[in-house]
Amino acid sequence: MKLHAIIFVGGLFAAQLSTAQVVVSDTATTTMETITNTITIGAVETVSEAEIQAQKEQLKAEQKLQKEQEKALKAEEKAAAQAEKAAKEKAKAEEKAKKAEEKARKAEEKAAKEKAKAEAKAKKAEEKAAKEKAKAEAAAKKKQERLAQAKSGVSKVEAKITKAKTDLAKEENKYNMKKAKGALSPQDDAKWKGKILNKQQKINQLNLELLKAQEKVNKYSM
Repeated sequence: MKLHAIIFVGGLFAAQLSTAQVVVSDTATTTMETITNTITIGAVETVSEAEIQAQKEQLKAEQKLQKEQEKALKAEEKAAAQAEKAAKEKAKAEEKAKKAEEKARKAEEKAAKEKAKAEAKAKKAEEKAAKEKAKAEAAAKKKQERLAQAKSGVSKVEAKITKAKTDLAKEENKYNMKKAKGALSPQDDAKWKGKILNKQQKINQLNLELLKAQEKVNKYSM
């Protein structure tokens, strides 16, 4: 009975393995032979212990092979998933790098435009400053020239005043000497006084010119 039970269980186990058998992949497919007919239940008396042991070993080997195939399939699926993930990450990284490169290019172009704009603005400001400087220098030079002319005018008027005063002093001295000698007639006295008065008026006129000349000096000295 014990032998019958063993053979019966072995037969059922072999039948289940044969029914559940699947092909895992093209690369891992191993020709598996069904063992449904390996054990003949009706011929119990003809199966020896050695045959039963051999069949058990065969079943174990086939189980081991199936496990190895399942393991290989899982490894293959895992590798495919990892490859797919790596491809996605690579594509994502490439897209990110592309966007970064595009952003950098646009930033570089913007910086170049701003630099050119700043340089043009600086050049324009520099040209304007140079023109204003030249204009200011020309104005200063002209002012200095006018100041020099005004000072020269003051000197000339002062020289005229000095000469006029000298002439007046001489005329007054001659008049006083003649008057002291009593050599002047009323008509001559009037003439001398007229000459002296003219020289005094001339000096006054020159003093007015001197004031105007000094005003010009003050104007161009500011």
